[in-house]
Amino acid sequence: MLVGVLSDTHIIPNGNRPELRDLPAVILKVFEGVDLILHCGDLDTTTEVLDTLETVAPVKAVRGYPDPREEGDRLAESVRVVEIEGVRIGMIHDINWPGPRVDFVHAVYPPYLHRLEFPDKMDVEKLTTIKFGEPVDIVAFGDSHEEYIAWHQGVLFVNPGSATLPGIRHKRGEIGTVALLNIYDGVVVPQIINLVDFQ
Repeated sequence: MLVGVLSDTHIIPNGNRPELRDLPAVILKVFEGVDLILHCGDLDTTTEVLDTLETVAPVKAVRGYPDPREEGDRLAESVRVVEIEGVRIGMIHDINWPGPRVDFVHAVYPPYLHRLEFPDKMDVEKLTTIKFGEPVDIVAFGDSHEEYIAWHQGVLFVNPGSATLPGIRHKRGEIGTVALLNIYDGVVVPQIINLVDFQ
């Protein structure tokens, strides 16, 4: 199963910034053929971005800070667990909240090697069980706008970055990143996709 992951799109249809009025078409192009799309929050003022993504594949999302609410199962509050082929994906917008706190440390100088800092003496399985109510195999998160993939104690942590407002690895005004998770028979192959390469 192929899963598209994105976060921090901040789409404001009637906003002052033209580049944030609509979801860039290149995202839909990259997600063609995926079986499911996960959005890790910060939609902004409307759920229209989820409607647009659903033209490609079913969508599951969690709310970020400014996000609206909606009825149904598509948009959850702050955390959710999605199971795909026996692989449990814990979705959260801000990996720091709800606790226990995990710090996403931004490297501000090249080569921009970001990292996660975990609470002392707490193993990752215990931490994810507290955050998600059960252990998970993957943690998909957003908030930082910085793309990140790393394994910690057997758990995959994926931040797709921001497709529309990317972090410091990108030129100002440039389109950002999304992630793909290829899940087959319990094996996960993650990939960060730089959208500039598909324009």
